[in-house]
Amino acid sequence: LNTCFRMPLRTMMLSSLRVVIILVLRLVCAAVAGSVPGPGDGLWRPIAPEAVGLDGPTLWKAANEVAADLPPRNCWAVIRGGFLVHEEYYGGAGPATKYEADSAAKTAIALVMGVAWTKGLFDLDTPLAVYGVKPLATFTDDPRSMQYWPLLTTRHVLAQASGVGQWPPGKNFTYSSGNGIQHLERLLAVVTGSEDTTLWATENFAKPMGVPGLFIADGPQLSAGGGQLVSCRCLARIGQLLLNKGAWKRADGEGFELVSERYIDMMTSPSIPSLTAGYGFLLWLGFPGPTAKNVYCRWGSTPGCGAIVEEPTNFYKLDRRMYLAPGWMGKLLIVFPDDDLVVVTLGNTAVASARCDMRYHTSLSGDDSYTFLVVFSRLRETLRLAAPAQSLAVQNSSVAESMPEHPKQDLSLGPLAHGDASPTAPAALGAPADVAVAQGRGSCTCNCAPTQGFGSCFVAPLGATGDEDCKDFGSFAGPLCPLVGLVQECETYNLTALQLNRAAAHAGPGAGEVLDACSPASQDGSMECHLVRGCEGGKSPLGLETYSTACVCQTKWVACTYASSPCIAADPYTPLVPLPLGGLTHETSSGISRTDAGGWESAAVLTFGAFALVSLIVVSKVRALKVGRVVSPLSAERDGTDDLSAVAYAQF
Repeated sequence: LNTCFRMPLRTMMLSSLRVVIILVLRLVCAAVAGSVPGPGDGLWRPIAPEAVGLDGPTLWKAANEVAADLPPRNCWAVIRGGFLVHEEYYGGAGPATKYEADSAAKTAIALVMGVAWTKGLFDLDTPLAVYGVKPLATFTDDPRSMQYWPLLTTRHVLAQASGVGQWPPGKNFTYSSGNGIQHLERLLAVVTGSEDTTLWATENFAKPMGVPGLFIADGPQLSAGGGQLVSCRCLARIGQLLLNKGAWKRADGEGFELVSERYIDMMTSPSIPSLTAGYGFLLWLGFPGPTAKNVYCRWGSTPGCGAIVEEPTNFYKLDRRMYLAPGWMGKLLIVFPDDDLVVVTLGNTAVASARCDMRYHTSLSGDDSYTFLVVFSRLRETLRLAAPAQSLAVQNSSVAESMPEHPKQDLSLGPLAHGDASPTAPAALGAPADVAVAQGRGSCTCNCAPTQGFGSCFVAPLGATGDEDCKDFGSFAGPLCPLVGLVQECETYNLTALQLNRAAAHAGPGAGEVLDACSPASQDGSMECHLVRGCEGGKSPLGLETYSTACVCQTKWVACTYASSPCIAADPYTPLVPLPLGGLTHETSSGISRTDAGGWESAAVLTFGAFALVSLIVVSKVRALKVGRVVSPLSAERDGTDDLSAVAYAQF
């Protein structure tokens, strides 16, 4: 497109025929530019499902079934033809409410690298060492691993085949969310000449995409392993960019190439076919056909988990191509390229399958592929009834002309000095931003279970020196965490007698009884769980393909860790939370018992407000499990929130 618009007209020097040809080409280019689907850097435009060939009632039914299958859900969004056709929100959430995306955000990182590649800043197959990138701990902990460092390329890292210093690059699928993948950020720093890779990614990717706050909480170094805060609408933009093969549009509607189409083709194809057919560039791939070798990711320590498994046959009976970006605890972006469809669902749900069972161990396991199967099975009817994607162009053009334009909003964050409090993250529960610093105290950070990247931060007790001094905060931080869902497939067809014996050994006392989804969370008493759906009757009440038991839990207490550094009040992941009225009684490591109000003698009103807020949230979430609150796209757009950065906290 850029080439089209750069063509010189030079009418005085060309024949009339050549002038006509160039004018026609310009008109064609302008038409193509104006037809780039998606919101550009503005707001999503809503449209009725029927206008883009989807059956509204079937789509609504699919969304409600997913919410019932995978409780608790936070949001659901469906995009077709570049329009927002359906969305739902639960538990008081809205279009601008953001949640930690975990590994689902890795796909956005691959696209950031795609922007840099499109600009010609690096070559995919040139070793990182040639660019002067220094190895991180993954390649320096063991001297033997340094023999592999000179071989490591960007393609290896994007393909999750770095070898993480233990194997030759490109020879093993070595999924990494830590130092292995963070070499992408180190490369970006070198080739852009800026140590502030977050700022570079914001200016060159997030702002043009219309989500300027996407990386705002990363600090100066971009988090290549994911974990950014996203809304359903935000993640849908990533899917739309993949559908567009890297094309995007500016505020004036002019189309441009944000990421090279060639790069998108590589990203959405098997990155190292000899290694696996099911992974591109930080993107899982699904293929149809009876012999398709699809990859299934299963995490944890119980039998059948802890592996990236490539099935020899199409185990889940996929009947179309798809790109998948899954995240821990039931986050999922699905792109159906041949159907021009993007589906996003975010939640807080640990999901396990019969092949990766979490009922026998306190350490939760997970099967991201089963999360996908549940969502895909509910979408099968919608996909079956959908009009062919090729027929959408005429429908879109006729409908779009009658759609009202929404007022343009200023999405710019303005210049930020890293280290300053983000203007997009309000101080937690009204806590003064400088209180911890003023007191010169350390902090107690309490992350939500299970192994979440968000939670609460408290001013440490006077005299605190270690984790033991923070344990009393666990029971206060636990109820601040969101509801946790546990979903377990009921069948056990894949567990051999030996595996079942091992599972029983993990479970300890009572292992012989029939366990449900509540079992792993109930073993240590950290959660209060309620069974939503059991396995009784041997038949799924929700469908034939997915037969699972579900449990919803409220956290009672969490583990807390001590740090000598203070809390950061505006941290959107672990914001500073005021102590409860009257303080907490602590036994410090020095043996001195003290009641510590942490300087919050005047925090009674704040504390009462915090508990009131949490109570309302918990009540609304419980109610949302029974009835999903449906928000029409049009009414949501009028709120003017879309993907703006003024958001609620991740844990809420």
